[in-house]
Amino acid sequence: RSGDIAAENSGRSRPPLATITSFPPMTNGGLSKHSANIITPPLETQESKEPNPNARTPSKARRSLMMSAPAVVSDSSSPNTSSGSSDEENVTEKPIAKKRNAFGHTAVNAITYPANVKRVYQVVNRQTGSIGGNGHGGAIYGELTVGSMQKMVNMMKVHTGLDENSRFIDVGCGLGKPNMHVAQDPGVQFSYGIEMEHVRWLLGMSNLDQVLREAQRQDRGGSVLDVSGNSIIGHRCTLAHGDITEAQFFDPFTHVYMFDIGFPPRLFYQLADMFNRSSSPYLICYHGPKLMVERYGFDIELIIQLSTSMHGSSEGHMGYIYRRVQRRRRSTGKGSRKLICPTGGAGLPSDVPCDPLFAEPWRETRQSLDEHAELVRERVTSSFESCRKNRTRSSRRALNN
Repeated sequence: RSGDIAAENSGRSRPPLATITSFPPMTNGGLSKHSANIITPPLETQESKEPNPNARTPSKARRSLMMSAPAVVSDSSSPNTSSGSSDEENVTEKPIAKKRNAFGHTAVNAITYPANVKRVYQVVNRQTGSIGGNGHGGAIYGELTVGSMQKMVNMMKVHTGLDENSRFIDVGCGLGKPNMHVAQDPGVQFSYGIEMEHVRWLLGMSNLDQVLREAQRQDRGGSVLDVSGNSIIGHRCTLAHGDITEAQFFDPFTHVYMFDIGFPPRLFYQLADMFNRSSSPYLICYHGPKLMVERYGFDIELIIQLSTSMHGSSEGHMGYIYRRVQRRRRSTGKGSRKLICPTGGAGLPSDVPCDPLFAEPWRETRQSLDEHAELVRERVTSSFESCRKNRTRSSRRALNN
């Protein structure tokens, strides 16, 4: 009661008390002879007490999986339309939140690429898809994403001078995407790919055939692209089915590219001898200097490296761009002589050395679009026809039985 009087004197309302309910003693075998008192908690909660300045308020921040949080932006410099609102006068401009992915890392700006590159990849993906494979040991074959390949091309343009006067070779070209990419951006003078696996080479030639058909439609005004600027589809590209070790030099190529993840060590030694004999100034591959220089003996030094990703998996590889350096080597003994690469011959520049294996493909890419497209189409058609087996009467009879 004294508590009630104190509450009334202080002008505060007393919080509701708990209700005490008494029950008579239980009989007829009850567990207790005494009455039971049950305390019922009050229905109303107590009024909030005065805030403690030293108390720590719990944070209401939550982690979000949203790619980007919407930012509230208001222009404080604009005139205020409602003169009686003090809240609008105190509104200040908030910075726009940076885009973050699901794991909280800041998103990287998207890589842009020319319209002709985008169109070429659309044609290729419609023909053979975006993921590699389709050959013996398909698990080790793969294709870089268009963004990763564009990153490599951009780095080559900045650090190696890749331009329309360059000559590009892809050792183990597979479906030919890197070759067709650099034929568009930056539009190299000669883009050549060589592949040992017949199935993959044939698929690459099918891709090239469709790309050249699209270039012909564009040339006749029937393509979806405008014939202007970086929209023109380049055609100075060809793919060969063969063995790179049949050549002795990498000339006339200025840029030697190879996605060498699945290459055997023996091939690396052969490629190192070819490169060291050549005058090709740049090498682009996916093995670090410890292997390429110390183990396999390439006369190169590292310029820059960058990470890449592949289609269809989370697998990624580090790409390395090297330049040639001169190293003094011992003579191999009696009868050793330095090999000299011959020039290309008729129809090719006389001042550029060219291995005989690459001379005829270089001449083909110097032809007009229609001539080159017709030659590629004939090779694709003849290759598909040679794969078909002729059935005789006896074979058909055995098949029916």
